Amino acid sequence: MTQIIINLNNKEEETFVETFLKKMKISFEKNEDDFELTDEMKKVIDQRKSKSHKEFTPARDFLKKIKKDHDI
Repeated sequence: MTQIIINLNNKEEETFVETFLKKMKISFEKNEDDFELTDEMKKVIDQRKSKSHKEFTPARDFLKKIKKDHDI
C-alpha cells in the first residue's frame, strides 16, 4: 500500500480532493488530529497570556482549566 500525505489549506480544497478521490474510487483516510482554534479559544489564550504570572502553571493544568471553563 502506498501512502500519500496531502496538506490542504481550507475546507474548499478538502471537499474538492475528497470528491475527486471518491469519483476515482480511490480509498483514503482523513487525519482528524489537527484542528484550528476558534476565535473564542484564541481570545481566552490571549487573555491568559496578558495576565501577570507569578507562579508557574504547567501546560496540562492550563489546558484542563480551559477545557473545563469552555466545555471543550
